[in-house]
Amino acid sequence: MAAVGRILLIILVILVIAVGAGFFLLPNTASKTESISVSSPAPTVLARLASTPAGTQLAEGVTLTEVTSTEGDTVVGTVAYADQGVGRVTYTVTPEGEGSNVRMRLEKDLGSNPVARFTAIGGGPVTPVMEAAVATVTGDLTSLPNATFEGLAYVVEQVAAQPFFYVENCSDTSAESITSIIQQATEAIPPIMRTTGLTPTGPLMAVEPRVVGGQYCYQVGYPYRGRTPRALLIGKVGQTPSGTVLRLRYDGEEAGVMPQVYNRVDALLAAARVDDPATSEDDWTTYEIYNDDPTQAGGSRSRDVFYVAQGDITPVTNLVAPASALPAPAPTAPAAAEPAATPEAAPETPAATPAETPEPAPATP
Repeated sequence: MAAVGRILLIILVILVIAVGAGFFLLPNTASKTESISVSSPAPTVLARLASTPAGTQLAEGVTLTEVTSTEGDTVVGTVAYADQGVGRVTYTVTPEGEGSNVRMRLEKDLGSNPVARFTAIGGGPVTPVMEAAVATVTGDLTSLPNATFEGLAYVVEQVAAQPFFYVENCSDTSAESITSIIQQATEAIPPIMRTTGLTPTGPLMAVEPRVVGGQYCYQVGYPYRGRTPRALLIGKVGQTPSGTVLRLRYDGEEAGVMPQVYNRVDALLAAARVDDPATSEDDWTTYEIYNDDPTQAGGSRSRDVFYVAQGDITPVTNLVAPASALPAPAPTAPAAAEPAATPEAAPETPAATPAETPEPAPATP
């Protein structure tokens, strides 16, 4: 019996040693790491992850409580589990071709229980929820525009509404179709305005130049002064956009305005989470003012693009600070500027730059 007792005592000692070793040597967190490939550039993806709001559910029973740090290419946040457990989520974003790669690490603290620490092997309690968390993050990032907002320059301004005479139209998204529509507008609208006693008070405007169902749809016309007509056979009257706007300058051909301006601003708004890239229902109203002759071959070479703010723009300005001013419009050749000065194609009074005139702002969508 004494021998048996000694054996049992040895086994007990070994178990105690094993448990003690497990407490000190086994990890006190369970973790799982997965990689996500995204077609959007790394700066856009990183900013979107950094702006994830508290309360976002990563998976059933796993909720982000706050983003605690953003440093370099890494975003770290704390998470809460349904069983009162806590942990962290860490995103490391690196460029991958024209897109990016996100290394996502999800952790859960296991406390001092040595038995629980044994479950950390292979991911433990994190493994069942990791797949759903990856799917949530992938779905959110996949909706981002394939554009970067780095180097984007804009100013914030307040603009007042003005009476607006316009025609509505849609065309395909080719540069040729858009410039053709704009050219027709400059030829057709001024005579109609004259016959109704309306005088243009600013340059030609295109309000909400957005792509809708594969069509580029907008209201094109002029702000005006004069008695508003009661009825119109051709055209409509309304108000130009108003309120807080982000104004950007674009000097280039029609074909470049979408990738160089609209896609980049959309990436900024999406990264700041003031616009949901997965839907067009909350798109910001936009408009353009042409600083030169829009009827020249290839269309305008200098225009101002406006985004009318929806609510608080602090998340945007925190991400990319506004400039103090934009550069002057690109100079145009005299021959190109001449048509815009004629009564048929331009306002009867000299057009000031958008920064000098009350700038329109669209009605809230």
